Amino acid sequence: MAKDTNVLDKLAIHQILTQSDILASRIKNMIVSEELPDGFTFPNENEFSKQLNVGRGTLREAYKILDTQGYIRRTKHGTRVRSRKDIAKDGNFVASLELADMDELGEFICALEPEAVYLAAQKMNEKDIEGLDTIRKECEEAVAEDDDKKLLDSNYRFHAYIREHVGNNLIVSALTAYYDYFHKEVVEQIYSGDMELSEFRQNSLEAHRQIVQAIRDHDPDTARAVEKKHLEADMAYHDFITARSSKAQ
Repeated sequence: MAKDTNVLDKLAIHQILTQSDILASRIKNMIVSEELPDGFTFPNENEFSKQLNVGRGTLREAYKILDTQGYIRRTKHGTRVRSRKDIAKDGNFVASLELADMDELGEFICALEPEAVYLAAQKMNEKDIEGLDTIRKECEEAVAEDDDKKLLDSNYRFHAYIREHVGNNLIVSALTAYYDYFHKEVVEQIYSGDMELSEFRQNSLEAHRQIVQAIRDHDPDTARAVEKKHLEADMAYHDFITARSSKAQ
């Protein structure tokens, strides 16, 4: 019964979204998708708030959120969408991620995630390594059970566990932000398609085995190299299935 209660705890609402939060999120999504192009100027606040059926204060608060994130620029001449280049350069980290293309995302994660593995490999003790190996085995069990949902969860926890043992909260925060985005846009997309994934799964499991073994051998250089190759394989397979899907349409 206690276990069921812990599962249900995940349903708890920890944050109530206001109208301003919702409006800011919708505007942001339209900017990211380019429905609202670079330089788009929003209507007069009075007219726009009436059009949206919200109070002027709600609109202003939404603008404040977007301004802080770097998506818009507010001046005495009006409120406009910043250029994607400026958002990516000057906006917050999440904004930069959301506007990155796949090449940029691949270069970014392949440059930094292996370094995190390198650092973790220098700091993990035997107990830490056993914890990582337990998650590795869960990945293998998921493949044996042909349970991709369980595999996605275990794979995410495998890499998150390594990041948690970097020993630097600033690095962990930054790495988690971009790995979450990478996992959603690359890893989950691979498993949501209709491709035969048996070889891809086995290669991923082998990479996990090699990473754990390198860390156990106190060989951070090998751990870093294997992680980089592992990520590059994810990107290459994602590119392959994306190209295949485009040809089929």
